[in-house]
Amino acid sequence: MTSPILYIGITSWNSQLFLPSCLDSLRRTTDAANIHICVLDNGSTDASAKIASDFGAEVLVRSCTQPEALQELVQRSSGQYTLLLHADVILLASDWLERCTAKLTGSTVLISPEDVGCGPLTRPFGAGMPESSFMLFTTEGLRRAQRFVWRRRFRMPFPRREFDFSGSHVTHNIPLRLAQRGLNWQPMNVYVSNLEARPLFSPDPSTTLWTDELGYLRYGLGNFYGIDGQITHYHNWYDRVATSNRDATKPPNTSQRREFPADFINAYSQRFLADYRAGTVDLPRDFRTVRIPTAL
Repeated sequence: MTSPILYIGITSWNSQLFLPSCLDSLRRTTDAANIHICVLDNGSTDASAKIASDFGAEVLVRSCTQPEALQELVQRSSGQYTLLLHADVILLASDWLERCTAKLTGSTVLISPEDVGCGPLTRPFGAGMPESSFMLFTTEGLRRAQRFVWRRRFRMPFPRREFDFSGSHVTHNIPLRLAQRGLNWQPMNVYVSNLEARPLFSPDPSTTLWTDELGYLRYGLGNFYGIDGQITHYHNWYDRVATSNRDATKPPNTSQRREFPADFINAYSQRFLADYRAGTVDLPRDFRTVRIPTAL
């Protein structure tokens, strides 16, 4: 059997809200004859595994951490390129693969968004680090950056070559690991959702985490990403919170944790999905650097 050009490994846990559109977007934007999709599901209690299986993807169901899941997916890749993807990522450009792989030349073996935050919120600790929702590697580069680790099998230690996903936020050790092998990565641009003329959401007065700007964002905390000024994909952020972030028997925001309103997250998630299905996604009209709103 001929090896695929692109191996796509998707990590999933209770992802039935976005996974169908994620898989659909891959079908729309890539050549099915040249890709292999593997979904590693972390014991979901919803229909995630069945959705992936019905789509025709290879499905693995096992309980594991995110670094372990990524490691398992990487070990299975035989493609020229390996894409590690979150289930709430939607590919939007028909030429995203060509645009991204054009950057993977010489010692550059990874292209990924910079882990700077969600929507208008920043994560200063993520500056200069890849973002785990979308990581496109040359598979040869992945192999070159692997290291030997000892794993037990049948109670006996065995050496195994692995790529190190064990650092802070899964990805924040990657630039160093690549540099140790004389390799590097290419950051992608981050675009915030367009602002509407009127607020699309107004929070309950008891909301613990909010700034007025959030209500005007068409797709809330979701980000768009691109390269060379062209949008390639969208990452929703917080998609599972819409149905699972609190005990339904209790009033919202009664815990001491500061949380975005679940109704807000549900509204912008459903709005994006509706626009995607209708082919009317409102792409960012200009680049806006993500920042922390002063009201937070």
